[in-house]
Amino acid sequence: MTFKNWRTIRLAGLAPVVILLGGCASQGPVVRHLGDLTIIEKVVILPYENVAAHHGPDTGVRSPISGRVFVTGPVADRADQFLTGQLVSHAQRDTALNILPARDAAAILEALADGEGRDWSRLELLSQTGQRLGADAIMIGHVYRFRERVGGGLSAESPASVAFDIYLIDCRQESIVWSAFYDYTQQALSENLAGLENFFRRGGLWVTAQELATAAMEDIFKDFPRR
Repeated sequence: MTFKNWRTIRLAGLAPVVILLGGCASQGPVVRHLGDLTIIEKVVILPYENVAAHHGPDTGVRSPISGRVFVTGPVADRADQFLTGQLVSHAQRDTALNILPARDAAAILEALADGEGRDWSRLELLSQTGQRLGADAIMIGHVYRFRERVGGGLSAESPASVAFDIYLIDCRQESIVWSAFYDYTQQALSENLAGLENFFRRGGLWVTAQELATAAMEDIFKDFPRR
């Protein structure tokens, strides 16, 4: 099994992402606590994976971790690096996790996948990698869409649209203990009165993809449990 075999699975027949003032209905990130985070101390954070780069835009794909379906879209240059930086920054600032270096993770993943003659699941590969790095858990994310706003803050031809996820995997139990996802296309207030709070939070402006992602990360980590 090679690295490319872990990639997300294309789903045929899913509708393409809506480009103009429609988009996803979610107003904010969804965070799920699935296990005991108090036993997690040492964590390796892997770089974000750009899923759209493997499948192209307007394609329904499943998360390689949870199977949740996302619709891909354009991903701005270095968006994966931006999200990785945000993830590391919040993990260091807003949690009690001890972040370990991830520099050997890619080599270990490749070696496990290609060198041991076993059909590893994605969770097994990540968990085994974390254990070999001395970590209690692995944190990993995928970006499916990071489309920049076209136009200005007062008048946009096309709004920003962002979709990404994060998973915290217990390496000993080989299970997801915490996850978060964000899937949102900014809408005009006239198109979505339910988004009144977000409308005023953003100053009544069309925001950038980075601004959407930054606010989402803030919300995701504001209630992260501390030991």
